[in-house]
Amino acid sequence: MTATLILAGLGLFSRPALAVDSPHTSDCSACHSLHGASYPNLLGELCESCHFEGGPAPAVQTHSSRTIDNGYGNWDLDCWACHNPHTQEQDNTWGTTWGMFLKVDLNAEIKEIDPTDTGPYYTAISTLRTVSGTNIKHVTTTDFVDGDGNSDDDICQACHESTAYYNTGSELNYHANYGTDSQPGGDCTQCHTHEKGFKPSGCTGCHATARGTGGYRRQVVDVGGDFERTSHHVSDGTTTEIVGDGDCVTCHDQSWHQSNTDPEVYLNDPDGGASFSYDGTGGSIENFCLHCHDALGPEAYDTNNDPTDGYQPFTDNKTPTDIDTTWTTSGHGTTTVAAIADEGCLACHGGTDSTRTGTTVDRNVHGSDNAHLLSTTVNGTTITAFEEDLCYACHDGATASTDIQSEFAKGTNGTYIYHHPVDDAEQSAGRSVECSDCHDPHAASSADPVAGASGVDLNGNTVAAGSTVEEYEVCLKCHGDDYNTSRSRTTNKRTDFDPTNSAYHAVGNPGHNTSEAMQLSLAAAGLDTSTVLECSDCHNSDATGTTLGLASNYTGPDPVGPHGSTNPYLLRAYYLAEPTATTYDPANFELCFLCHSEANLKDKTKTNFKEHNKHFKEGATCSYCHYNTHSNENAWSNTYYRIDGTLYTSGPPAGYKTRNIAFAPGVVTGSTYAKPTWGYNSTGTRRYCWLTCHGEDHTPKDYTPDGGLAQDSWTY
Repeated sequence: MTATLILAGLGLFSRPALAVDSPHTSDCSACHSLHGASYPNLLGELCESCHFEGGPAPAVQTHSSRTIDNGYGNWDLDCWACHNPHTQEQDNTWGTTWGMFLKVDLNAEIKEIDPTDTGPYYTAISTLRTVSGTNIKHVTTTDFVDGDGNSDDDICQACHESTAYYNTGSELNYHANYGTDSQPGGDCTQCHTHEKGFKPSGCTGCHATARGTGGYRRQVVDVGGDFERTSHHVSDGTTTEIVGDGDCVTCHDQSWHQSNTDPEVYLNDPDGGASFSYDGTGGSIENFCLHCHDALGPEAYDTNNDPTDGYQPFTDNKTPTDIDTTWTTSGHGTTTVAAIADEGCLACHGGTDSTRTGTTVDRNVHGSDNAHLLSTTVNGTTITAFEEDLCYACHDGATASTDIQSEFAKGTNGTYIYHHPVDDAEQSAGRSVECSDCHDPHAASSADPVAGASGVDLNGNTVAAGSTVEEYEVCLKCHGDDYNTSRSRTTNKRTDFDPTNSAYHAVGNPGHNTSEAMQLSLAAAGLDTSTVLECSDCHNSDATGTTLGLASNYTGPDPVGPHGSTNPYLLRAYYLAEPTATTYDPANFELCFLCHSEANLKDKTKTNFKEHNKHFKEGATCSYCHYNTHSNENAWSNTYYRIDGTLYTSGPPAGYKTRNIAFAPGVVTGSTYAKPTWGYNSTGTRRYCWLTCHGEDHTPKDYTPDGGLAQDSWTY
């Protein structure tokens, strides 16, 4: 018996060496230690010794709870559960060239492992499941799961026929919740790569294509995806796509992934609280948006424990804009209009579609074909002008109480301007404005329509968006140093309203003229010489044209503001800018008489120019002598000033009482000076005109105030 055993043993070593298929080596010692090893089967070097990142073989990881998740416990599947490392069974059996050492007869053992085990070989605590007796035929890329109902012939199907992600009764239906076309033709590895232990290849791996007839999986990346639209979250400022899987999970709570009932989506609280549930309404995620877009930023991602630095959650390292600080006091944030109250942020930022009727069509905030993630479709209709048309969806008098759309439709913009040119068809170089240039939709309110907007102050300095800004400073962005020089009669309003000028209408600062006559002129309208005006006190809706004094005194139902008017130059009341009338008609100067008393101007005892009424009777009008109503600083070069014997060929500086006099181009000079000239002597109250008027050459014509008015009073 002993000899037989010995011979048998000798016979063991006399047998031919086992053949090993390429590319694995026939040298057993490359993997096996003949003198013993810590792994079963005398394995001294496991698969990981070659199959690693940058190694001689493709990098792979085992199918394990370590690489996927432990939602089903702590488990692992060894490499040799699916692979015979010695021979190409598939090629040898079926005559293919598939390779990959996949077994034909599967005998896989899924084992429970200790979660603290560091691996790479995990000792089994128990066997969770054994799959054996199968006849795997894997000859094409579609044979991971082919959906034909035969559970024993596909390498992935063999185990996954009993999981939630395979339905043996439907052809090509591997993720039943995602429609019959939810996966690409049976090739599981398109999304589940061996490199990641067959963990789904991240958000971008799956969401590079749309799948499912019901739109269950939307395309968010790659050509045509949400993140390649004109504007999108996670951007370098262009349409370049830079979003990665880590960006997706910043917002998306993955704990319920694929288990939600459409349209429900769970979203992480950027401040670290409980997740938000999007239920198809914008109102359900308004606080989700605001927790990121607030003064502190997304605090859940604040790794340096400084909640004041506005931590950037995405890989583009951009600090989210603070909207929350002003949102709760803004008109949109406090409105009772159902469309805004119910939809919140999605009322305007709806991705492909935003509605006012409760219908949701393909809404998302990944990206939009319009700037600022603004919706491209409103109530099912594609908008042509992405900004104003979106605003008009509410501000047409139907949803919001104010019909701003009709204001912008007033008049034409040919020679005379009747409305700001928000319509793209009316815009050209130097003549373009959008709603958001004047109104920050996250801050503006009826009490402060320009809150949050940027501006330019009278010194030419930029007023940053979000700072305290005056209305006239918003206007100076376009009508200041960058004013449209292509239109006639336009001037730089910043220099017009410079308080160092000798005269100007009181925009930004009180005027210089504090005389008793000026006080009397303004009193009837409830104003005085300390009143400071806004641009909209002259440029406003014609609805305010019968209200004396400031436009803000208007309390009627019509919308106000410099959107549009039935009067030229977008004025709240009519003003004859070009002095062509031959007879005086107070209707030509309704605008002037909203603040300045016509009766006082005609009463020589209540005005410092006793000739007002005489000039009116002879056909002269306000604009003959006050041609630039903003200031005489930029007076189209038709006026000289002679003060105390000194001739000034342009508007003199502050300290001189020029009364905003600037003669119209039609006023003819006299024989003394090259241009019509007005002046005075500071030692008395006499004033002078050097020009031709009433057919008479004034060389000069002098006059003094009448009545018992106090002497001139001026402040500089």
